[in-house]
Amino acid sequence: MKDTIYVLDAYGLIYRSYFAFISRPLTNSKGENVSAIFGFFKSLHSIFTEYNPKLFVTALDSLTPTFRHEMYKEYKATRDKTPDDLHAQIDKIEEILKTFKLPAVRCNGFEADDVIASIAALAEKEGRECVVISGDKDLMQLVSKTTTMLKPGKIKAWEGFDAENVKEEWGVYPAGMLDLLSLIGDSADNVPGIKGVGPKTAVKLLEEYKSLDGIYANTGNLKGALKTKIEEGKESAYFSKELIRLRFDVPVEKDLNAYSTSQMDYEAAARLFISEELPNIAKLYSEKIIAEKALSKHEKNETSSKENLKQEAGLFENSEQTSPEMLPQELGTGEEISLPQNNGNYKLVDEAEELFKIVDEALKQGLAAYDCETTSEDPLNAEVCGFSLALKEGDAYYFPLKAPSPELGEEAPKLIAFKDAQRAVTKLFDSKMTLIMHNGKFDIQAALSSKLASGISANLFDTMIAAWLLDPARSSYGMDKLAESILGVKTIRFKDLVKQGQNFSDIPLKEACPYAAEDADITFRFYKKFLPLLKKNNLEKLFFDLEMPITKLLTEMEIKGIFLKGEELTAYSKELGKELEDCEKDIYRLVGHEFNIASPKQLQEVLFEERKLTPGKKTKTGYSTDTSVLENLASEDPVPAKILDYRALAKLKSTYTDTLPKMTDKNGRIHTSFIQTGTATGRLSSRDPNLQNIPIRGNEGRKIREAFQAEKGRVLISADYSQIELVILAHLSKDQNLVEAFNKGIDVHAKTASLIFAVDIKDVSQDMRRIAKTINFGVMYGMSAFRLASSLRIPRKRADEFIKAYFATYSGVSGFIANICQEAEQRGYVETIMGRRRYLPAINSKNKVEKAGAERIAVNTPIQGTAADIVKLAMLEVDKALKKQKLDASILLQVHDELIIEAAESEKEKVMSLVKEKMEGVIKLSVPLRVSIESGMSWGEFH
Repeated sequence: MKDTIYVLDAYGLIYRSYFAFISRPLTNSKGENVSAIFGFFKSLHSIFTEYNPKLFVTALDSLTPTFRHEMYKEYKATRDKTPDDLHAQIDKIEEILKTFKLPAVRCNGFEADDVIASIAALAEKEGRECVVISGDKDLMQLVSKTTTMLKPGKIKAWEGFDAENVKEEWGVYPAGMLDLLSLIGDSADNVPGIKGVGPKTAVKLLEEYKSLDGIYANTGNLKGALKTKIEEGKESAYFSKELIRLRFDVPVEKDLNAYSTSQMDYEAAARLFISEELPNIAKLYSEKIIAEKALSKHEKNETSSKENLKQEAGLFENSEQTSPEMLPQELGTGEEISLPQNNGNYKLVDEAEELFKIVDEALKQGLAAYDCETTSEDPLNAEVCGFSLALKEGDAYYFPLKAPSPELGEEAPKLIAFKDAQRAVTKLFDSKMTLIMHNGKFDIQAALSSKLASGISANLFDTMIAAWLLDPARSSYGMDKLAESILGVKTIRFKDLVKQGQNFSDIPLKEACPYAAEDADITFRFYKKFLPLLKKNNLEKLFFDLEMPITKLLTEMEIKGIFLKGEELTAYSKELGKELEDCEKDIYRLVGHEFNIASPKQLQEVLFEERKLTPGKKTKTGYSTDTSVLENLASEDPVPAKILDYRALAKLKSTYTDTLPKMTDKNGRIHTSFIQTGTATGRLSSRDPNLQNIPIRGNEGRKIREAFQAEKGRVLISADYSQIELVILAHLSKDQNLVEAFNKGIDVHAKTASLIFAVDIKDVSQDMRRIAKTINFGVMYGMSAFRLASSLRIPRKRADEFIKAYFATYSGVSGFIANICQEAEQRGYVETIMGRRRYLPAINSKNKVEKAGAERIAVNTPIQGTAADIVKLAMLEVDKALKKQKLDASILLQVHDELIIEAAESEKEKVMSLVKEKMEGVIKLSVPLRVSIESGMSWGEFH
């Protein structure tokens, strides 16, 4: 039996790999995007591992226009330009393929699809099986008895695809695919098809008349609008057929054995992967190369070992780029790395006397790491199973409070009595010692909720927050991931210990102790690493004076929660349900048939194939149907506007009115979780539920906010910083016009409009002010003329004129932007007024797109980051003042620049006056901070 030949659609896999990481691209130490290289060769390895092909060839696209472009100048004209950072990777992938000695074929004037078709035809002629590796529907024409496909799978990485699969997915067998595509066209390639004929209609026609020729031989049997469409679209259908038809005469190598994989040079490829800073991919292809690196690593000292560890994670930094003050980078890009298992001296303590002795030692030392284990991930409703202490690196103790019931004939495990644990934890929490925790908010809330402690006055050192301050761009600050990159060890994973359906109290103590004690030990070891780094990076003050007090305050805010009138939201949910039904009916009426509105694939068919609307940006799953695309299409067709309405209503119902009432506690209060490490700028985020994202504008948003209420005899107070980011921009840039506007209390948007439109401020129209407002805020986010034009729906040239006029007016802002970018290039990072840092690895990138992105971050971070710092500082000052004056009031929520406070109605005026005073005076800037303050019975009454 002849060897099967495997043919890869290279560019299909390259694009898929690139867009798989589009929200968080993989980059090397130079800031260059390597997502496509990583994904392509990782996928290639999975194919070779599973199928072990003896014959394999990669089909590459033409470097010149093809015969299809000569037939039709508009062919593929609607496709977005290939991103610059992808172009660079395509060249590199082809270079690696050559080094790899992996057969590849390109024939200028023909597409890769035609190369694949010609090779498949040769295989069929020889009676040889051919496997086409692609998800491209055009290639489904080729599926036959000898030719099958491998498509990216939902369950497996790659799944086989034969004639029956084609029929199941498209409604026709492979022989009918050409005619089907000729009827419906292809918006991705700008192939016209017949306007108004979608897949369902086309399949019905082909089922009845067998082929395109059969349809046109029987047009007399068609009726109404369909007959008109078919008759008027005849020329377009046959023209589309010629465009889509694959060529089988591409001049490829006739001897398919020339595509043998026996000459592939794995080691040469592995070395090239290492030079491209992809050692994990290198490891896949050649264990020998990694072994050589590991050997040399053990021969070096501890410092260079750590550097090699960083290199093995794909972060090869030269001596100029590597700063000893920074954390080692995250290991790997989604793959396992061989690291030693952590090994500590961990002891189970089940006697109260020994517990108190260890606690006294901790108090005397003034420093200990604390961690607790619970029955649930929700600290407000969990029971504490036990807690751990570490007083030095490598040693830790676990004090169990719960354990599984003994088996028949076994003795019950000894445990620490709750009253003894309570006494011990209270002593620690009430002391003035430093308690080290990792995600301390969780541990503190668990202790307070379970009554192990009643408060915390001890100094807190949260290693998770320290790691975030030192490296705010990490994807994870979880203990396991940090231990790998910071300490170079693997930890015991919770998921390996606690199986589905279990909680920690089900784990036998001999297994629970090493896991729990290790958490405290690792936390203590983090402390030893992070404290000197905080000092070296001048982050001590920010950490101890701002972030640690904020952690304690957020702990209190989350425990308190905010009252929610659940029945009001439930009633509103029914209203929204009726509106959704009506909206759905309107959409079906406009489209002419029912479909799944929530399905992107079906929506693409309706908009771009049936209604022939102009597609926008392309994603890995087809053309985008996101909000920005639909907003642009709404002027062309009524359906996109209705889809937007439908989505808005569906989100309100599913995210808020259906969900929030189920999340209240027995007292009707809802408790969000504030995330300190969620953004690189220092802004807080919120989840479970996200109360920072509740709609502000519109009647719908107001109705949802009205359900958040003060309890009887109390009021809610909203204190909101006015235009805080523009105030900070004025302070940092020292621009005279901006500073003057804020100092005199002039409407800064009207002032901007008057200057760029050259009119008196009293003659500024609402439209002028709207444009000025967009520019004012857009400048801080690096808004381009293209984006401004899109936002304001004006010509790009006009948008460019506005931006030039803005910088001519505010020359201080222009100078600030230039200076901050230059400073970032020299230092590699930017800072807020309070010293918060954000590192910019791409600021000196030769890739223009990456560099421009880094420059936008460089401008925005000092502004948005300083605003975040000021709001946090204000929270602390307000909380301190309320407690000092013993007012019956507390902060419940922080929503970006706004604080929501609940107070006794009798103390409302005093609280409002105090809050305004503290917030406006929290920091001295060259322009005044102003706070607008309101009170009401519900959140919906504000603004």
